[in-house]
Amino acid sequence: MSARKILIVDDDATHLLCTKELLEQEGYDVLVHSTAFGATEQTMRHQPDLVLVDVNMPALSGEALVSLLRRREATRHIRILLHSSNDEDVLRDAVRRLGIDGYVCKGDPAQLRFKVALALQRQPSAPVSGPRPPRCAGSPRDRGW
Repeated sequence: MSARKILIVDDDATHLLCTKELLEQEGYDVLVHSTAFGATEQTMRHQPDLVLVDVNMPALSGEALVSLLRRREATRHIRILLHSSNDEDVLRDAVRRLGIDGYVCKGDPAQLRFKVALALQRQPSAPVSGPRPPRCAGSPRDRGW
């Protein structure tokens, strides 16, 4: 069985690299894209099992990118997790509003591993629930990422 493919979309180069390395250590095939622009084409071309989307990107937000992915027939089935240091209540609301699979707090490697694995076990676009991993606390820089 081939490795599950994950596309990470994040404008922060340091965070993008750290997240990529962490997920590769978990055995995933990881693709990266450093801007929301062009990410829909990358998603259509590579058909990843999961897209991990930074919420706060300049020009085109992560939420706008998710809306574009959900509107296209070729990408609406792909699992999507928001990846952010935003307040968890805001992230939960965005997950419900956008109809996506969940969110992951930046700067928490254990939560990232847990929620990515959980999302990939579920049917596409099924909300991620289950045991609550640790809460978000600060930015990746606050946690040494």
